[in-house]
Amino acid sequence: MLKTGYTDGAGFCLTATMKQNDMSVIATVMGELDSSTRNSEVSEMLDYAFAQIGLKKVLSKKSVIEKINLTKAKIDEVEIVPIKDVNILYKKLDGEFTPTYDIKIDKLKLPIKKGDVVGKIYVMNNDKVINEVDLTVLKSVNKCNLLELYFKYLKNVLSGNISFL
Repeated sequence: MLKTGYTDGAGFCLTATMKQNDMSVIATVMGELDSSTRNSEVSEMLDYAFAQIGLKKVLSKKSVIEKINLTKAKIDEVEIVPIKDVNILYKKLDGEFTPTYDIKIDKLKLPIKKGDVVGKIYVMNNDKVINEVDLTVLKSVNKCNLLELYFKYLKNVLSGNISFL
């Protein structure tokens, strides 16, 4: 995307965006004396940004963070995932790093729809939070009715998964 302009007060101006490997950068110059200098300055700024900064996808929105068993749900297990892709910016001179995670999951209350926030994941580097993203469920999950719950428990008792002793 590109926007150029000239006014007596602002001189030659340019705002440009560039995308490489899922990372977008915006550069703006104002007050240049001519269009050639304006274009050269923006080009140098974009090149510098892509040479210095990288973008790393650490988790996708389909990455299962945790599986939680639900006794009163129509399914036995719910998969917790980020609500969106989790990306981090890093300085290329520092090299890439392996982030750590701190996960906080709220008490789950049925029904849960895909997109409902059920917690947060904190992406950390050296004990410093560098990104945080809401968590949701991979698939919506509904509560069992009384009959479904009865048969679910009966199945677990007969299979030996639940003991009354």
